[in-house]
Amino acid sequence: MNRSSVAPDRKSIRTSVMLPEGAHLQIQALADANQVSSAWIIRMAIHRFLDQHQGQLELPLMRSIGQGSNSND
Repeated sequence: MNRSSVAPDRKSIRTSVMLPEGAHLQIQALADANQVSSAWIIRMAIHRFLDQHQGQLELPLMRSIGQGSNSND
């Protein structure tokens, strides 16, 4: 993986999220295997998601989990 492909082009804002333990372990394993940080993996995933759904106002995830169900945020 190339770190520069997701390099921020503007000021970065720090945020935090709660992840299920399994997701955290998978992210950490990917990061370790590719010699990058888990934060980098998460930034890349968000960047790709936003690129894929650019201009869409409806969340594609809501179609599969049922609208209004946000017990996992």
